[in-house]
Amino acid sequence: MSDTNSSALLSRLTALWAFSECALGGIMHALKLPFTGVLVGGFAVLCIALLAHFSGRSAAAVLRATMLVVLVKAVVSPQSPPTAYLAVGFQGVIGALLLCYGRPAAWMPFIFGPLAMLESAFQKILVLLIFFGAPLVEALDKFWTDVLKNFNLEPAYSGSAMVVSIYIGIYAIWGVVLAFWMRVLPRQVLEKQAQYADWQPETATLELSVKKRRKNRWLFFSLVLLFIISVLLLSAGPAKGWQKASYALLRTTAVLAAWWFVFRPLVQNLFQRWAARRRAEQQSVVADMVGQIPQIQAHALSLYQYISLREKGWRKWPEFVKALFVTTLRPALENKPTHDAD
Repeated sequence: MSDTNSSALLSRLTALWAFSECALGGIMHALKLPFTGVLVGGFAVLCIALLAHFSGRSAAAVLRATMLVVLVKAVVSPQSPPTAYLAVGFQGVIGALLLCYGRPAAWMPFIFGPLAMLESAFQKILVLLIFFGAPLVEALDKFWTDVLKNFNLEPAYSGSAMVVSIYIGIYAIWGVVLAFWMRVLPRQVLEKQAQYADWQPETATLELSVKKRRKNRWLFFSLVLLFIISVLLLSAGPAKGWQKASYALLRTTAVLAAWWFVFRPLVQNLFQRWAARRRAEQQSVVADMVGQIPQIQAHALSLYQYISLREKGWRKWPEFVKALFVTTLRPALENKPTHDAD
């Protein structure tokens, strides 16, 4: 593959990764897909794996792509919390180290995939604990105990431990699935070029509302808080219950206020200063990628409609992901012998 085509291929992969961070989540929310975070994070992991593969395991190329994705995200989604940038940076750095330097190379996806997914899971759990603290754990434990009592059973372990274990287990298993997929995805992308050679995107519309996503996020936190207060009120006598509920409400309000009005603005200000300096260095590249995101979004929506007419059930999702990579990278791909990812 020539240097020109290789550079174009890595640029398109980086733009696709940036699209997944800035817009793919919105599309999945609009399509009412469950486990959106798992799917968006998984797609980012696949992008990093392809970047490592098509760059000839160049850690510098993966790290440069990571920086560009963070900068594009800062431009397109400046409202994103600091944890979102942390997740992108972690995935990119760990992917560069493991997939480019790790040996034996064949086993590195089985470390990278679960590790990237577990970081995402632990980050979400940590955020919930910071926001809601011990009352959340107590509420889950009380709810689990009451459910078992209805069946005359005694809990052998806490409800919160069970929920956390299941949650982490889902992410870990998905990471292993991604690892298997990472090993064959480069070959699949090359093999399917002929299948989608004649496909052209058609006009596709899907209304995406940022305000609606923000509203849903606040609704989620409100429901969790209401659940905590309700369980605490029912878990003890009136005085004790009201005391616990008031503490939970005041603590959560204080933490949210500190997050929104102190910590988040401070971190975002520092990050925006860093991003502004880097954007000046990479201004044309970042601007080009920001301009590509609406095109990739329209492309993805049209492709989703096309795949949905031909594949049914769960099969359409892996086919959609493969087709998205194939059709996005097609202009930069040359014919070359197919092979498994090492």
